[in-house]
Amino acid sequence: MSIANPKEMPGSFTRDSDEEIEHEASLDDSSRGTLTRQDIALAIHRRIEGMSCREAKRLTDLVIEEMAATLASGESLKLHDFGSFLVRIKRERAGRNPRTGEPVPIEARRVVTFKASPNMKAAINGKAPPTKLKKRARGRIARQPGRTELVRVFAP
Repeated sequence: MSIANPKEMPGSFTRDSDEEIEHEASLDDSSRGTLTRQDIALAIHRRIEGMSCREAKRLTDLVIEEMAATLASGESLKLHDFGSFLVRIKRERAGRNPRTGEPVPIEARRVVTFKASPNMKAAINGKAPPTKLKKRARGRIARQPGRTELVRVFAP
């Protein structure tokens, strides 16, 4: 997905008018920074005709808040063709202070992990997304009375 370089972004989304910002990123991948909420809101504003920057920012914030609330409640979050965010529970364990070598207990906690989908991995590596194999029909092959050919029979 191509979104503008954060270093070239306008400073504020609180504009009074819905003026269109003319900016296209034409930089190579090595000069790009980090994608921020502001970048996402600006991309939404550009792609959805009639949506102001302020509305796009509210929409971005609402989506991120919903995602955070889902993860905070302990549920997993799956985004098709993007990846899965999983909440893992880490048990208490013993650690060490690196300066003194003194043992320090590390409390039990929940952590969020991300696993990219195969399509996302392919996109990052510049490859075509993997194709899914079609599942074969289940059932058994049997001879029907009065027929000479084999027929696939499905259980009810």
